[in-house]
Amino acid sequence: MAPLQPIDRNISPDWPTLAEVVRTVAGNWDDGATTEEEVDEDGDLEGAFELPGRPVSLRNEHHVEDREVFDVTEVETLRVQRRAHRFYQTGTHAGSWSRINSWRQPFDFIGKRGMREDFGRGRRSSRDLNMRPIDYWRKFVTDDMLDAIVVATKRRVQERIAGGATSWYAKRFGVENWPPRAFTSQQKKPMTRVRLEQWLSIVYGLGASYKRGISSAFSSSWLMGVPWMSKVMSCTEFKRIKSNLSCEVRNIDKVYPGGVGSNRDIAKIGVFLEMFRERCRQVYQPGEHLSYDEQVAKTDSRYTTLRQILKHKKYNGIQIYSVCEAGSGYLVTFATKFGDAPRAREDAMMSLLADVQGRWHRVYADNLFINLRVLRDARDISVYLCGTARTNFGFPRPISKDVVKDLSKGEYTWRMSDDGITAILWHDTVPTQFLSNFHNPEEESSVFRRTKGERERQARVAPQVAVDYNKYMGGVDQLDSLRGTATCNIMSMKWWHALFWWILDTAMVNAHHVYSVEEQKVGRTPMNRFDFIQSVVEELKHDGMHYDEDTVENAPVCRKRASLDAGTRCSGLDPITVDRRARCKNCWRRKHVKCKVFTACGACGSHLCVDCMTEWHTTRIDDS
Repeated sequence: MAPLQPIDRNISPDWPTLAEVVRTVAGNWDDGATTEEEVDEDGDLEGAFELPGRPVSLRNEHHVEDREVFDVTEVETLRVQRRAHRFYQTGTHAGSWSRINSWRQPFDFIGKRGMREDFGRGRRSSRDLNMRPIDYWRKFVTDDMLDAIVVATKRRVQERIAGGATSWYAKRFGVENWPPRAFTSQQKKPMTRVRLEQWLSIVYGLGASYKRGISSAFSSSWLMGVPWMSKVMSCTEFKRIKSNLSCEVRNIDKVYPGGVGSNRDIAKIGVFLEMFRERCRQVYQPGEHLSYDEQVAKTDSRYTTLRQILKHKKYNGIQIYSVCEAGSGYLVTFATKFGDAPRAREDAMMSLLADVQGRWHRVYADNLFINLRVLRDARDISVYLCGTARTNFGFPRPISKDVVKDLSKGEYTWRMSDDGITAILWHDTVPTQFLSNFHNPEEESSVFRRTKGERERQARVAPQVAVDYNKYMGGVDQLDSLRGTATCNIMSMKWWHALFWWILDTAMVNAHHVYSVEEQKVGRTPMNRFDFIQSVVEELKHDGMHYDEDTVENAPVCRKRASLDAGTRCSGLDPITVDRRARCKNCWRRKHVKCKVFTACGACGSHLCVDCMTEWHTTRIDDS
């Protein structure tokens, strides 16, 4: 046989199959064996599997593909293994499982929950040195981050103007009309950090007041309008800043590492995401229990490969792997899902767990992320990990829910691997599988479930891992709920805006949580979240620094962008008579008066009253 040539087991009748090995060994084992010595007197774990003629190691035995569906023969074989005192599982997640409880007392959590003294403290906005809500918000959206946005926005405007008209713009508007007014106005009046903070105050205000229409919020309507917004800036300028905004940070002193688990390689906003992630890690020390799950920054833009088609949700978006504190929803660290490399999900998880390593945090995750490899690697970096498990992700097949059918509600069975990984199958409402690297399989508790025919919920026996999972798993879902109550998500064609709105929402949630923890430490009652947002918005809009209210820019009216022919350079004001009657554009756009006329401009063809010719061609509707 040539070296490295694969062995064909089907043409080797002298070699036993896996099922034959299991049946032979199971026949020599006693079902009532309770100690390892009864299985193998020499203490060799693989010695019991040695057959005459050739030693067989099931760890290196013929590879069995991990899967969840078994045929009748395989189910019978797995049931024989379940009755055995010890069995080996082959495949990608190989291991030796037995009824021997080798559990050891977990280490205590190392750390103190609260704001970090070395990174969390900073400048105060009040003279009495007490931190106000705006100071907590600035811990997560720092002045350096805002200055980076201002520089990137100015650079983007200059690069777009210097780059010339695009083919689409030249075809529709003409090269002679480049650059558009959105760029020239931003060039004449460049963005400043104060103006950016005022713009952010309106973004937060739109979320807190549940206003989804920008134009309606800036209008004078008593029902839909928000009066203070038009006093900070006009609707036209708000849209102009939103259009020119850029978070493409360059030329910073710190170099962020790339690769799986990092956000640096995300186009347009990657470095800004890493800057925000660093603040989340440094400002606050979370408690002992954490949860790991994925979030979604909602967007339906087709201009990025980051968007995921989520069949199990009502919306699509960009998936973000997140580690949050259980019970509060504080975001500890995160990584945007990027690429489909092999083991990318596992590598991203280990990269995020490395941010909380060394303190023996207890992290809970669902069955999408839990497997034997991750459980072992997490324990090596001093992180306890547990969660629900899939059969094809390493859960021992002989006690899986597809094989074990004789458990009543409240009953459970377990096995433990040689390296201390616990696998538990518990029959709740339906059979549920758990894997953990720190739970005692014999420790029990109880949960309350509703029973048919009973008015009150009844107590049901449950393993401790199930109770802890139900209690501490919802941290990421809690963050999603808090973000959704006052989200500043604004509809946009730019895909990276979804990540930017997600950063703003998460920064406000984190800031309010840290503020609440610090206020409770000194015995004060913290304000609720909406009062906290209101206080931050009042500081961001810089009262007294905006322009006078009687200026055109801050007039509380709804301004609409003019069409192409409004304000164009016509050769002359030459009204002509046309055959088709239509609305006068000037009367309709400026006064909302439906005045139908037979006259039009001979140069641009716009239907206009004779008296409206001069006003339409000399003054733009959106001119500020």
